[in-house]
Amino acid sequence: MFLKRLTKKPVFNRSLFRKQLLSYFITVLIPTLMIVSVYSYTISEDLKSQLKQSSDNSVQRVSKTIQDIIDQINFYSLQLSFLPDMNRMLKNPSEFTMYDYYQLKEQVRNQINSNELFDSVYIYSSLNERFMTSGEGLYDAAAFYDQPVLKQIRSHSDESFWYEVRDNFITFYKAIPVTESKPLGTLVVNIQKDRFLNTIYSLNNIDDQNVYIVDSNGNVISAHNEAEQGALNRFIGEKNVSSSSLQKVRMNDRTYLAHIQAVQGNGWTVVNLIPYDVYKELLAAKMSKLLLIVLVVFLIGLAVAYTFAVRMYNPWKKIIEVITGSGNSKPSDDEFLLVSGAISSMIDTIKQNEPVMRDHLISDILRNNVSDNAARLEQAGFAFQEPYFAVIVAVFDAMRPEDEEDPQRKLIVYSMVSETLKKYFPVEGTILDRSKLGFIVNLPESGMEDDVRQLIYQCYSEMNGVAQDELNISLQLIVSDAEPTDRLHVAYEQIRRMLNYKAVINRNDIVFLQDHKSELKLVYPLLLQKQLIHSVTAMNIVKANQCVADLFEQYIYKSKYPFEKLQGMIVVLMSSVLNELLKEGHDIGSLNDEVDIFKLNECQNNDELYQFMITHIRKIIDFLEAQQDKQVTNQYVTKTIVYMEAHYGSSLSITEIAEEIGVSSGHLSRTFKAETGKSMLEYLTEFRINKSKELLSSCNDSLHEIGQSVGYNDVQSFIRFFKKYEGMTPGEYRKSI
Repeated sequence: MFLKRLTKKPVFNRSLFRKQLLSYFITVLIPTLMIVSVYSYTISEDLKSQLKQSSDNSVQRVSKTIQDIIDQINFYSLQLSFLPDMNRMLKNPSEFTMYDYYQLKEQVRNQINSNELFDSVYIYSSLNERFMTSGEGLYDAAAFYDQPVLKQIRSHSDESFWYEVRDNFITFYKAIPVTESKPLGTLVVNIQKDRFLNTIYSLNNIDDQNVYIVDSNGNVISAHNEAEQGALNRFIGEKNVSSSSLQKVRMNDRTYLAHIQAVQGNGWTVVNLIPYDVYKELLAAKMSKLLLIVLVVFLIGLAVAYTFAVRMYNPWKKIIEVITGSGNSKPSDDEFLLVSGAISSMIDTIKQNEPVMRDHLISDILRNNVSDNAARLEQAGFAFQEPYFAVIVAVFDAMRPEDEEDPQRKLIVYSMVSETLKKYFPVEGTILDRSKLGFIVNLPESGMEDDVRQLIYQCYSEMNGVAQDELNISLQLIVSDAEPTDRLHVAYEQIRRMLNYKAVINRNDIVFLQDHKSELKLVYPLLLQKQLIHSVTAMNIVKANQCVADLFEQYIYKSKYPFEKLQGMIVVLMSSVLNELLKEGHDIGSLNDEVDIFKLNECQNNDELYQFMITHIRKIIDFLEAQQDKQVTNQYVTKTIVYMEAHYGSSLSITEIAEEIGVSSGHLSRTFKAETGKSMLEYLTEFRINKSKELLSSCNDSLHEIGQSVGYNDVQSFIRFFKKYEGMTPGEYRKSI
């Protein structure tokens, strides 16, 4: 009812949906049925194997018990063979008296009584054809009451051991004595059939209804009724059961799994019949669990198939509605034709956009986004004949700032570079990120031979001329070695890493990766570093710029050192300058915001790197000059002022003051001038004049006395300095008060 209601939904009325649902369901159902079939067969075989293993154990125990009984008979015959009276009776029966027979019979009887398995024993003497029995006494062969035994002995005169299954007994025959090469008699042991079977069953703890013992003549040794024994005889006679496996057989309207195993040494066979109902019950228990799992899988498969069908049909439904413009109306019955037409139209569109797709393929190959590059190139229609490829990355930068934002510039440059390369090589390319173009060049040999290099130089010369003269751009080429297609992404990755060091590459140049693989030992420019540090700390911008120029001339412009070492050298050099400022006690915290060494990675070529270093050195020198201007206090200046104000009345010199402060006179003079804006002599003179003005207004001492009190031993010197600073003589000053 659920499926009937489900199929009435509108979505099931779509023929395409039904086909999809059926296909998905069959896709789930067929593997499920195959797995169920295999698993069912495996369960059946495992059950049979378990039953056979159990039967093997049971049959083997029965076979071992039968062999043990036969071993007892052999051991008994060996015991008799060592009895002196037994040997004498068999060898010289004429000298053996009735008393001797009686004594021997009692010995045999006692041994039988100690073995409950043996029912009776006969000893046949072939020389005088007499039977000595354990219970009845001595008989001549002709008068012996068990004539079938005599018949067996005479018919098997050439055998040393055999047996006979009779109505109620199993009779074993053993030639004695076993110590003689030619037997002189026969030991006959009678075992009741029921006792024989009960012994086997009880010793092995088995159900006697399932185990049958069959002698070499096909006679069943069992306590079953005649009908069962007859059916078993017919079954054994057909010989349709292999001892290596369980086979299904039918007996007396019942079905069994039969297992047969022969007892080694005597030709007997043990047959174990396992009721087929036991097998069916075990199989049904396991199959019920399996069917439950199958039902769950079936329902899950149906749900998954329905979900997939709905999800897969919805895009088709939308496509059909778009194609037909039907909206919610019923679409055409021939949905496949509609979609096929749409696909054909899509293919035409793809062909029109094929160049774009080819460009994307080259980009994916370089970035290792695809596998099997050779096959993908062939599928895309690239006609490359040679086995090796080199990667060329073209990097361009606008030479004028106004050209940076030109949206057509990248396409124009790509077209120019691509067309120029194609004049010399089989090549395909793509536009990469930023201002980079990527190309793969087909070459006949691996590596990078001189003739190929010359062609690349010639090609670069042609395209670089156009780039500079007509497009106003600088152009760099990075060229890898020629390698198989599966290593194109490795070559591109090597180029991409090298582009991290563009700051040390010439603005217009070709770089071959092969030329920069050697690890040349870089001799660090210690002398240039010392000169640069000295020039910067001395705030000599001219000498500092000359050091940078020498560095680029010796290491950057003409060097073959690896780019990463050159760039690292620049970082260390600039860091050493800043480190020297730290050693001199400068606080360069604010300078770090303006001088970021690691921004050199943003330089696009060595010209920009040169300007980067010149600019940053200028900033460092400006910082030092600003630091010098901003200093307002100094402990040496303070001590100097205190000392001069305390000893202004004495004759003071700059050397004397410097020795008292503890610094050189030159450094003290420069520092004092920088801090106060006055020289030490000017400051001291002004202080003395101010003190003399105080004395002129407060006392009537002579000018000579006042001059001496403020440090002027010569009155004329006092008058001259006073007039210089006050514009009048000391006398005129006193009168004006």
